[in-house]
Amino acid sequence: MNGAKKIMKNQGAKAKTRSVRAELTFWEKNRVLLIIGVLVMAALVAVVCYINLRPREILVVEGKNKDGGTTTSTIYLKEAMYDIYTSEQQYNSMAGLYEQIYGSSFWTAENVDNQGNNGAQAVKKEIMQNMKQREILYMDAQKNGMSLSDEEKSKVEEELKSFRKGLSDKQKKMYGLDEDTVRTVLEKKALADKYKNKIITDLAIDENAVKASVSKTDYRQYDLQYYTYPKVIEDDKGNSSKKNAKDLKEAKKSMEALQKKAAGAKDFTKGLITDADNNNEDDKTGIAYSTEELLGSNKEFASDKVLKAIKKMKNGEVSGVLEDDKAYYIVRMENNNNPKAYEDQCTQAVENEKQTRFDKKYKDDIKKDYTAKAQSYWNGRVNIGYLTYDEDAGSETEEQEDSASGTAASGNAAE
Repeated sequence: MNGAKKIMKNQGAKAKTRSVRAELTFWEKNRVLLIIGVLVMAALVAVVCYINLRPREILVVEGKNKDGGTTTSTIYLKEAMYDIYTSEQQYNSMAGLYEQIYGSSFWTAENVDNQGNNGAQAVKKEIMQNMKQREILYMDAQKNGMSLSDEEKSKVEEELKSFRKGLSDKQKKMYGLDEDTVRTVLEKKALADKYKNKIITDLAIDENAVKASVSKTDYRQYDLQYYTYPKVIEDDKGNSSKKNAKDLKEAKKSMEALQKKAAGAKDFTKGLITDADNNNEDDKTGIAYSTEELLGSNKEFASDKVLKAIKKMKNGEVSGVLEDDKAYYIVRMENNNNPKAYEDQCTQAVENEKQTRFDKKYKDDIKKDYTAKAQSYWNGRVNIGYLTYDEDAGSETEEQEDSASGTAASGNAAE
């Protein structure tokens, strides 16, 4: 009996030993496979992280050195986010008005540049063109020994501070909108602008000659206050028709009565019409008040006959009831020769001439020494519209906010 127990005990011990050995043998056999599996998983994680986090090349610019060698500058998506942000801010700020007028989002509106591009594509193209020129000017400025002074760098810091102040907390944390990256972009922009201004100065443009080409007659500005009553009415489809004779007869009588009240007025906004709802329209007659900065070249405000009568008026003079096929008018001349429009046009003409001359100089003498090529990631993966949009800081529609969230999330994941 005791012998049997001893045998069973020994057999049990041997069984345990065999089980332990079997387990050890299993782990020994599969340890290599397990280690390989762990290494493979680690490698896959590393690849995914690299794919998602590596810098994305979007533009490569190559140029010639003075010694005949080649300099290459690579721009990454991170550096483009400042330009993307400023463009998206500009167009998103007027998105509601654009949709109200045209019935679609600016970003999806078709052929906005008359080249077949929708809004997003057109802005993306514009951003890349600006980055190419900025980088070429920056590189050429450096090649010619130009740099920013301490004072100019200080102005960059002020601009950076102002820019960052305008960002929401969420935007400050966005990819590419950090201080260091934005500072790099602003310094490049400052040096490129400095170089551009030097080029323009060296062109020695005769600004007086440019201003002399602006017509003083066409850009003479007449500042008017006026009352008007339209003779035509438009339906929802934009079709116009003339009001009936009875209504027009009553309207003319109302205009004549108003003219008698307005003849000695120094301000047409002071108690001449009854306007309880403050919509600049008389509550009973429908006669409306407005102002106009009328240019000498304007042919749309009224008929030639009415325009001719208006332009003869003296400052402070009130007209009789003027009329043409479109409307009745009572006009008060505030200023028959405001120089603002002419001066603004002279300034614009000078700026246009500077830009035209610079563009030619840039194309003929600078750009030819550089090649600038947008990279595949920019062409295929970057979608402009809501990459830097913060729905909590904006005032977009719910539909736009949903789109923004989705696009921004995918954009951030890709980066």
